[in-house]
Formats: sequence, structure tokens, C-alpha cells
Amino acid sequence: MLRGRPAFASVYLCFVCLLSLLPSQLAAKPCTRDILKQVKFLVKLAPSLDGGWTDGKNPAIITKSVDCRLYTPTIDDYQNCPSSTLKCFADEIKVLIEEWSTVGKIPCFTLNISLTTLASKFNQTESECRQCELFREEEAENFLKGLQLTLEMMNSQHCVRIRRTRRNYQN
Repeated sequence: MLRGRPAFASVYLCFVCLLSLLPSQLAAKPCTRDILKQVKFLVKLAPSLDGGWTDGKNPAIITKSVDCRLYTPTIDDYQNCPSSTLKCFADEIKVLIEEWSTVGKIPCFTLNISLTTLASKFNQTESECRQCELFREEEAENFLKGLQLTLEMMNSQHCVRIRRTRRNYQN
């Protein structure tokens, strides 16, 4: 039986060997929980059809209705071309934030940067993918809901679920 440093070295080597058996892409799988939270906030912020919006908590944030139509990829587009789809979402988010900032106060977001960074994690050839301008134009709220669905699908495929169990300790 090994003791001290030789035992520690053996355990460490076993751990390294086990890690090397895992697929190398496991660490590179995109998980978008923080981005999804930002998108859900924007879905709530989307101007309603009646001409204005307030969150009830902060009446200073009021926007007027914006007639903004955005190129909106679908989940099928994401499945075929994830990188270019996310880049398109990033470009259109930038447009949406600029449009909304002209009519009211909106928090500063770096969502477009996060989406562009996420898009770079996919190895894909762009030649078979549609350009952003070829996607259907949708209202801002539908665009955001499409982005939300895409991110939720990504999370269901790539995020590791952490199961939390309750332990019942009794004396």
C-alpha cells in the first residue's frame, strides 16, 4: 500500500487519465444560462402592441412602441448552421438595442458580444448557410421569443444538469 507522496501521485495520475478519456469537446459545449436570462428580460421588455411598457417596479423605464422588424432565424437554421445563426441573432440584437434606446431608457447590454463569442465556439463552414438578410423579418417580440427558444434548445443539448438532492439528517 502506498503512503504519502507516492499515493498522492498515483491518485493524481489516475485522475488525469480519467479526464483524458472524456471527449475533448465536452468542455467546449456551449451552455447559455446567463445569456438566456438576459433574453428573458428583453422578452418582458419588448414593447407591447398598445403603445407602451412599464415593468411596474421602475416606472421611469417607459418606452413607446417601436415598429422594428428583425431578421429571425429558426431552430432549424440553428441546427443546420449554429454559428451563422447565432451571429445573425447577435447582429439583430444590436439593432434592437439601438432602436429601443432611441425611445426610452434601456439597460446597457453586451448580449450581442456574448452571442458572437458563443457563435465562435462552433466549427462550421459558412458556405452552405443562409445570410442573415435572407431570414424572415419578425416583430421584436417574436424575434426575442425565437432567440429564447433557440437558447433553451441549446441548453437542453449542452448544459449539464446538476441534480440537487435533499438529505434528511436525523439525530
